[in-house]
Amino acid sequence: MNQLSQARTGSNLVFISANGGMGVMGRLTDMGLIPGEKIKVLHNTGHGQVTVNIKGSKVAIGHGLAQKIVVREE
Repeated sequence: MNQLSQARTGSNLVFISANGGMGVMGRLTDMGLIPGEKIKVLHNTGHGQVTVNIKGSKVAIGHGLAQKIVVREE
C-alpha cells in the first residue's frame, strides 16, 4: 500500500484508508472518498496538488492531505 502523494499520473487506485483524525475522514467523505472507492490519478508531479478523478468528478487534493491517503493499485 502506498500514499496517494506517491502515485504516478495515469494510475488506477483504490482508496483504503487515511492516516488522520475525524476531520480528515470527514473531509474525504465529503469529496466522495470512502474505503473501496476507485481513484484515477490525472496529474501528479510529486509535489504540490494531486489531481484525481473520483466518481466522474475532477478533484485537486493538496500534497499534505495526499500524504495521509492510503491507496493500492487496482
